[in-house]
Amino acid sequence: MKLGWMGIAPVCIAAVMVAGMAHAAGNNPVEEKWWPSEFGKNDEAGATNYITPEKRLEAAKLVKTGRVATLGMPYHNTTPLFPGRVLSMTIPGAGGPTHNLSWKGEGFRQTFMDEIMTANIGQVGTQFDSLGHPMIMIRGKAGWKDGNYLYNGVRLEDVGTPYGLKRNGTEKVGSFFTRGILIDMVALKGKRLPIGYPITMDDFKAALAAQGIEDAKKGDVVLFRTGWNDLWRNNHKLPTTTAQANNTKFNAGGPGISPEVCDHLAKRKIAMLGADNWGIEPYDFTGKGKWPTPFAKVESWAYCHMNLSVRRGIYLFENLDLKQIGEDKAYEFLFSWAPLKLVGATGSP
Repeated sequence: MKLGWMGIAPVCIAAVMVAGMAHAAGNNPVEEKWWPSEFGKNDEAGATNYITPEKRLEAAKLVKTGRVATLGMPYHNTTPLFPGRVLSMTIPGAGGPTHNLSWKGEGFRQTFMDEIMTANIGQVGTQFDSLGHPMIMIRGKAGWKDGNYLYNGVRLEDVGTPYGLKRNGTEKVGSFFTRGILIDMVALKGKRLPIGYPITMDDFKAALAAQGIEDAKKGDVVLFRTGWNDLWRNNHKLPTTTAQANNTKFNAGGPGISPEVCDHLAKRKIAMLGADNWGIEPYDFTGKGKWPTPFAKVESWAYCHMNLSVRRGIYLFENLDLKQIGEDKAYEFLFSWAPLKLVGATGSP
């Protein structure tokens, strides 16, 4: 079903495919030449290069009704956090005005409210991964310098500083104004996907057919609705103990996109892949479900992060709110968004 929609993530974010490139045996990053990217050895923008003026004009034609969906989850003090990350918002002055200024007339003053936010600004809640976030570490391999490698062969040890990255920072991303499509697994399966469920190519094709839309195209943004972040949707309205229990369940894993689907989307040269889970790929750290992946036994982490972002510059967007566009059956739409221009940052809210 095609609707005239304009889907917009909160205005407040990876890798480019090298033509003809195939994975080496074992998906080993030292056995294939994955840079320079097709956009040149100095490129830092990655897959937003696919969003050409012609692509933007095509996307604008998708708008028929002008209806808007904002795709960001609320940021609050009960947002689930990956271990080691922080999010805290407070009001200075115990909740009272932070500025108290003169105003003409007896009994009048002009006052203002401010807030203080302490957070991993790109890596909590609804989060965009720039090309400064995922890396592959290589140690003791002939012909390679030891180090942590980002998109386009940028080595962290050469560009990292305490005040931001000298290459691949979020300020280099640009913007997204392009065709978006929703792969609504909740609609396809009739319920939220279970923990650890891997979305297969059969699932992907079935959703396209059921929704009556074409496959992903070059420069598209592809979003997967699993229903997983419904677990913490209303946390800020619930007692703290209930919110904490929701977060424990949410952080224990989740359904996600399988390697075969990520490889397919890489070949289609999409601009960005997004989902309503916390990490794109499927996991079940409880080890009790049908698709267990106990934390200590994961052999290779984050396949899609490595093969989309690091190798090809295709961006990732996590913890999106896809409930409205799913329930409204808005399966094809104009996606418009830009990350904050955070110089040297690893992502953006």
